[in-house]
Amino acid sequence: MAEPFIPPGPEPADMQSSPGDPRKKAAQKSLSALFGAALVFLLPLPGSAETYKYKDENGALHFADSLDKIPIPYRKSTEVLPELKPAPKTERKPLGSVPEKSLIGRWEYQGTVNGNSYTLIMSLRDKGAFDGNGIKKMGEKTLVWMFKGNWRVLEGNLVLTYTWSSAPEPKRGTSQSDAVLEVNDQFLEVKSGRTGEIVRYTRK
Repeated sequence: MAEPFIPPGPEPADMQSSPGDPRKKAAQKSLSALFGAALVFLLPLPGSAETYKYKDENGALHFADSLDKIPIPYRKSTEVLPELKPAPKTERKPLGSVPEKSLIGRWEYQGTVNGNSYTLIMSLRDKGAFDGNGIKKMGEKTLVWMFKGNWRVLEGNLVLTYTWSSAPEPKRGTSQSDAVLEVNDQFLEVKSGRTGEIVRYTRK
């Protein structure tokens, strides 16, 4: 399954282990691979709450796993996140030359990895700034994280350098480079530099 080019979410508290524990190192490595590629989210699982998204008066996007957690004024505009379907695998060649201006905008990716549904949203802004957030469903748990950093185009690759965090986790930094296969008014398609998978983001 393709992995988007955005930071992984943190472990749930009851899945964390003590410092130096090899299970923790393996989990962190798995999360780093999961970020793997780019960026929003979720499928209700049997016996678990649905995931909702809504915007506040400032237009900021929020997520919740229960209607009770959503302020009453925003409940009318709440959306239940739909079932996610992975993008089909295809063999594509990198564009080679990519105008940075064509990548500026808000991009969204929905997918599943190891049975976990997740959504990633990123905004590539002018002057090389970018930010976004993500949400991932792990069983009955919903994890939300934020990321912020810089982006640039280098030899046809989209290069991201950023930090990501999710309370109470400390900020962590990383970087990655993904080959741009296609970009237009509707979608952005890249090939992950870490996994070789094809990832398609929808322009929002």
